Amino acid sequence: MTRRLLLAAVALFLTRGAAEAAAPRRVASLNLTADEVLLEILPPGRLVAVTRFADEPGTSNIVGRVPARVARFPRADLEQLVALSADLVIVSQFTSADVLRQIERSGIRWHRLEGLESLAGFRESILSLGRVVGEETAARALVARYDARLAELARRLEGAKRPRVLYWANPYTAGARSAIGAIMEGAGAENVGRTLGIEGIAPLGGERAFLANPDVVLIASSFESLESLRQHPLLGKLEAVKEGRVVSMPGELLVTLSHHAAESCWYLASKLHPGRVPADGWKSVDAKMVDAERAPR
Repeated sequence: MTRRLLLAAVALFLTRGAAEAAAPRRVASLNLTADEVLLEILPPGRLVAVTRFADEPGTSNIVGRVPARVARFPRADLEQLVALSADLVIVSQFTSADVLRQIERSGIRWHRLEGLESLAGFRESILSLGRVVGEETAARALVARYDARLAELARRLEGAKRPRVLYWANPYTAGARSAIGAIMEGAGAENVGRTLGIEGIAPLGGERAFLANPDVVLIASSFESLESLRQHPLLGKLEAVKEGRVVSMPGELLVTLSHHAAESCWYLASKLHPGRVPADGWKSVDAKMVDAERAPR
């Protein structure tokens, strides 16, 4: 290779590297977690698509906040991604391999959110997303609020007895390595699903749930009700159900995989430990952070 050709090849390599490192200008999200995070950290105009779930009450924590000009995807649509001139697509560990192959073939850059089964994993996914979209400062600020809420909650729960809580979505429960399990434990509960040796979201027979005899049953208001539990042939006989020790949690808080999980933990903790954790107390944590940021240095 002549010296001129070698220099041209190096220049092309450097140009491509710079383009890849440059912050994307048109970001499309193919999962609700990214919808919720990008809305907080990305400047207006750079978010070109979210999922249809962003507008779904009982599922999304950002209902009514995404501008109408942003496209909504009911499912992954490669043609629409190309038409939108998206230069970065955000997928997650739950995105199918077929969709990933289509995106790769299109040549569009993509980033996958991972670790979405723990509170620490949510934190890292926000930071990694901030890096890839070129908004590290905004991502760190969002994580700082998340960390502060969880730290204050942990302080309030220190030394508290952990009630044994069973999540129930007939016939499924949440075990170890599940986001719902992580929220339960962050709220000061013992996750009965984990105690039973269950991993992830998995079926749990009614008989086994009855024999576990939890102190509290946790349900999503979108899927279950106290009445449906009372009508269940076995769960209706649980002391927790008969005595009304059932927490019905808003679906959008229970299924979140983003920074809103700190609010989820706080909500559940306020039901399980009302003497220690005031409802919406996380808002005072945010207010203290704002005051600290405004204080003269």
